[in-house]
Amino acid sequence: MAVSVDTLKLTQVQGVIAIRETGSTPAAGTIALATTLKKASETQSSPVADISSIQWSLDDGAKATITRDSKLLHTLVLAGTLEFYGFSDNENNDADIVVAVTGGSGTVIINCKKISGYGSQQHQGADGALG
Repeated sequence: MAVSVDTLKLTQVQGVIAIRETGSTPAAGTIALATTLKKASETQSSPVADISSIQWSLDDGAKATITRDSKLLHTLVLAGTLEFYGFSDNENNDADIVVAVTGGSGTVIINCKKISGYGSQQHQGADGALG
């Protein structure tokens, strides 16, 4: 079992996280709202984050599932992209995101929109100033 959870981008309003499975033993990676999506300069209290897009590439025969609070949200096979234009997946958005890969290896990249609970630095204006 060789699963890794890697932060690709982390801002006041967004977190892009890659879950990589390189073994053949079923494994799960967790995007913890309180820690994985929290910048060092932020505080957090009851964090909420939506899923705004998903990209994945899996071995033939592998399957990935995305759950929140034990509720299955997405099942992924082979390779693809889900882009939620103008909306986001807000189902159980106060629960951690668990990505499990079975039957092979692959990568799942989840783009999270930080909604609330990340302190005063969460909202950033168009000029980049924090407010």
